[in-house]
Amino acid sequence: MKKIFYSIAAFTLISVNAFALCDDSLCEKPKDKFKYWEGIDIGLNGYATPSNSLNVPSGSSFLELDYSRSRSIAWNMGQLNIPIAKHHVQLVTGFGLEWNSYAFRNNWSLNPDAANVTATEENIDFTKNKLKTTWVNVPLLLEFNTGKNEDKSFHLAVGVTGGYNLFRNRLKQEFSDEGNSVKRKVKDDFNVNPFRYALTARMGVGHYSVFANYSLSEMFKANRGPELYPFSAGFTLNF
Repeated sequence: MKKIFYSIAAFTLISVNAFALCDDSLCEKPKDKFKYWEGIDIGLNGYATPSNSLNVPSGSSFLELDYSRSRSIAWNMGQLNIPIAKHHVQLVTGFGLEWNSYAFRNNWSLNPDAANVTATEENIDFTKNKLKTTWVNVPLLLEFNTGKNEDKSFHLAVGVTGGYNLFRNRLKQEFSDEGNSVKRKVKDDFNVNPFRYALTARMGVGHYSVFANYSLSEMFKANRGPELYPFSAGFTLNF
């Protein structure tokens, strides 16, 4: 936990100092181009075991996911470029918000206020059964751009992203009871790790990119649940 905290703190300090110390000779003005972090990420998310299997560990079948309905959306709203070789090579930082939705395959309800990650099997056929999380993200990327025209340049960025679980997590469920539609929402941390640091990669041409994130920190707090590592992948529409 200390390593995770120090990593997030380092990323945040780098970003804050970069914004504070930026001048026209070093950093881009807001109107400048080549901002491929800023935009909207849309993709799928899930988690994997340490052996990179999508099958959850034995005894954790209540965490099995319906990947077709497990989605990730991020709004990367701020970016700062620090040129190394003009716009062709640059360090990128910024901030953004990310929303993850983990759709459970089976009819189980995660237990709130529990010491460990547990669930109760329900005699209900859920039409929606999702765990939702919200994160504040700070990236630190090394970005390469091939051209002079932002609209046509091929770009590649690799690095790390630090995240903080900003709000209480939500379990959102929907089902039918005697013909009536019922919605149920439970707020709790559900033992989700409040800090996250992940490897990230982005590439594309012009204002269209694809991305992939793989967390190096566990989905749940240490020794509170099965060892699972979140990931997400999809495409980005740059501003």
